[in-house]
Amino acid sequence: MTKWGIAGTGMIAKSFAEALKETDSVLHAVASTSGRSEKFANNYECLAYEGYEQLINDPDVQAIYIATPHPSHFDIALSALKSNKAVLCEKPMTMNATQAMILIDASRKNNTPLMEAFMYKSHPQTIKICEILKESFKPPLTIDAEFCFQVEVPESHRLVNRELGGGSILDIGCYPMSISRLAVGKVNGKDFLNPNGIECESELNSQGVDLNAQANLTFEDGSTAHIKSATNLASESTVTIKDASNTLIINQPWHCGEYTERASSLELQLGSHEFETIGISTEKGIYAIEIEHFEELIEAGDIESKIVPHNDSHGNMIALDRWRKGSGVYYESDKGENVTGSLFSFDIKENRKEIKRANLPGIEKDLSRLVFGCDNQSDSNHAFAMFDHFYLSGGNVFDTAYIYNNGKSDGYLGRWINARGLRDEVVILGKGAHTPDCYPNKIRPQLEETLERMGTDYLDIYCLHRDNLEVPVSEFIDALSELKDEGLINVFGGSNWSLPRFKEAIDYANENNKTPFSMLSNNFSLARMLEPVWPGCFSCSEEDYKSYLEEHQIAIFPWSSQARGFFLESQEFQGLQHVADPNKDEQDRVWTNEENLERRRRCFQMAQEKGLEPIQISLAFVLNQPFPTFPLIGARNLFETESSLEALNLDLSSEEVNWLDLSEN
Repeated sequence: MTKWGIAGTGMIAKSFAEALKETDSVLHAVASTSGRSEKFANNYECLAYEGYEQLINDPDVQAIYIATPHPSHFDIALSALKSNKAVLCEKPMTMNATQAMILIDASRKNNTPLMEAFMYKSHPQTIKICEILKESFKPPLTIDAEFCFQVEVPESHRLVNRELGGGSILDIGCYPMSISRLAVGKVNGKDFLNPNGIECESELNSQGVDLNAQANLTFEDGSTAHIKSATNLASESTVTIKDASNTLIINQPWHCGEYTERASSLELQLGSHEFETIGISTEKGIYAIEIEHFEELIEAGDIESKIVPHNDSHGNMIALDRWRKGSGVYYESDKGENVTGSLFSFDIKENRKEIKRANLPGIEKDLSRLVFGCDNQSDSNHAFAMFDHFYLSGGNVFDTAYIYNNGKSDGYLGRWINARGLRDEVVILGKGAHTPDCYPNKIRPQLEETLERMGTDYLDIYCLHRDNLEVPVSEFIDALSELKDEGLINVFGGSNWSLPRFKEAIDYANENNKTPFSMLSNNFSLARMLEPVWPGCFSCSEEDYKSYLEEHQIAIFPWSSQARGFFLESQEFQGLQHVADPNKDEQDRVWTNEENLERRRRCFQMAQEKGLEPIQISLAFVLNQPFPTFPLIGARNLFETESSLEALNLDLSSEEVNWLDLSEN
């Protein structure tokens, strides 16, 4: 028996409370900020709290169902998870994908169940649909899915009020998006598949909230889906799924017969056969079925559902973000500067973690041994969350470049630093003069533009992003020394420089009383590059380069320090919506040969022996070199950052490092 608490007192909260009566569990307490808790509690014979903190702090509450307006989901859920309360959160779980990512991370850190309340997914009807798709349908699919109703409400109502997260996409469009991803996934042997293309159109009200919206989805297997949501248009709200030979019509896809005596039906046509009606009926209601499924997680000690897994909820929110933003719908929660409703607001009060640091001559602050790469953030909200998390985890070095994300990365980082008031706390590594602009006269204007984008007057570290063999090294050193003398940069170095040119630059500086290169940012990883990832790239993994770095104790800030996914356990590449993402062709071209495959095999063996992930071993290899290393990580979510941070705790002996690198048998 589970003792439940309900956050919220609206219609869906009442449906949940009624459903609890069909289970062995009980409603212990209800909370709201609307002043209606007492009346709700009297109807259901439970405790009443005015405010969600009391509900979360009640020691008798084991699980919390969140049924409040969308904007409050994140704060309530995160507080509950941090208090080890199991959370069943109404859809959409959050206002955007970034918030969903943070909640999932909190669930994993606190070993506490979290599930998005897509009630249709745990119903026998949906389970039957999945069986039919897996057994009888083949890609590509053609899908028509909609959830529409017509209602007249004032502009203050949550359905159409921007401040309350109004809009059809978030409220009900999440359903056709969800089932489309589910269907395409099932015919491909997966739990879901995310769309790689979304074309949108919508009708907005005066507040910029979508009253109705449509989207055409395309998937990597050739499947397509036309999805629609509306609060000002009535429709049958059905789902039709077709492949080349078969058709499946879902008459009540979302409520599954809940309001027709708990009986619904599917219409299935296989090949040239007539349509067959498949009846679905249940004794218990759709919400009771959902409750019992969630309670099974609690009893089993699991933190996520196999029916609504965490990565499914996160993927759905990513797709919804693209749909609504493509429709021109934005909320306050999309602004990264907001501290309220962010990870920062919860953790800044706690002690900031400490991680390994080291000194770089010329920089007053010690540098975290890991450097956060700022080129993989989809928007400012995502960027702020990732930067918050890295900083709160003890990191203080951030890597950006003039060309990253067409200049947006500079802007995201600068806005974050200034919004959080952290300029004196962090170290910025900036890069400029990338090919075809790799000339001394391009350095100053690009640097000045970077400084303007970031709202700062200097960079701690500056790198030439490429080398140009047509330019004497003296001209580069002279230009950089001038900028250092003016206080625009503190230390500087080269990225993607060959050993002869790097040595030549240092020798020139020393011979002419100039400031020499202080650091290098080439590729360096356990797997050695067979050919450049991109034109003009250089590695420093060869023995002569490594010997030089060790002899002179030159610090490296290596990019692709984990060989761009070569050491991941799964070699399946997900579409990550970034132009620089690796793919299988790149992996074969750049990393795959017998020696690297043997390094990978040894990496996997050591990971098993030490109880770590292979990707963590590969990063630890870089960290445990006889010269200073500050690896750049290109994390796209909190989970990748967490994984990388674990590598800092692994000290490898020189024998282990050599064994991984094939220097010892």
